[in-house]
Amino acid sequence: MSNTSRPEDFDAYWQQVCGELEATPIAAEEEHLPIRSTEYCECYTVRFTGIGPYRLFGYLSIPHGDGPFPTLLLGPAYRSVVDPLPQGDANEKRGRFLVFSTAGRGQRNADKPYAGVFPGMMTEGIDAPETSIFRGFVADWLRAVDYLLARPEVDRSRIAAVKKEGMPILTAALRPEVTHVAASPGDFYNTGAHVPGEVEDYLRLYPEKEEQVKRTLSYFDPFFFAPNVRARTLLWGNPEAVSPLAEAIAGETDVQATEHSSYKDGLFQEQWISDQFGFEDAIIPAHWQ
Repeated sequence: MSNTSRPEDFDAYWQQVCGELEATPIAAEEEHLPIRSTEYCECYTVRFTGIGPYRLFGYLSIPHGDGPFPTLLLGPAYRSVVDPLPQGDANEKRGRFLVFSTAGRGQRNADKPYAGVFPGMMTEGIDAPETSIFRGFVADWLRAVDYLLARPEVDRSRIAAVKKEGMPILTAALRPEVTHVAASPGDFYNTGAHVPGEVEDYLRLYPEKEEQVKRTLSYFDPFFFAPNVRARTLLWGNPEAVSPLAEAIAGETDVQATEHSSYKDGLFQEQWISDQFGFEDAIIPAHWQ
């Protein structure tokens, strides 16, 4: 189990976030993007509103043909730029899956009024859970799910949140409509024992804040979300290190150790998603073949 203590107001904290989202009109606006469209799909930019209120951004790729389509949510990652697909991925995937790739607050195309600094953003507001930037970042993942649930092209029986970090786990716990997850424990797993490098640097400057910082991080520990995750899950990580998390996840979970190869790990994940969604073959980049 996690060495971090579960905050007493953990549920109330996240209920408040979800309540703020519910009270915030999504106000989505789409614009066709011919330069990003292909023979497989049409691409759109999407601007939509998260808590704050804060204007968010995404690329929406919808396959040609009759839907609904199996859906991949590639939510905000801890970096500055978002693309319709991760660099090096097979563009043909956008002909099989509806893909929503989003930028959270502070990232490019969603950097007004706040422009995140990478590295550095992780410690923004970290002294208290109410001010942590990741409160909004998680809400941005949830808002992306809300947007997808309003699209008739989305196959609600096949919605996967995909990112090699912990956010898909948190998202599936708070949005049970997510049916599949491919994730890793992420930086906030078991921060009672260790903290991410940026936070370590912060605590080196402000050692007197260690207790309150670790309390903030505990609100984002995927271990505390795991009992509410019923999605079919692929969990990346050292099997021994992540076994407490895997056992805590309510849904069926496969643990896979990384081979430290984008090709080998990517091939496994693509095949796993394809299997889960009922496809015999995985669509992989030409340079992997």
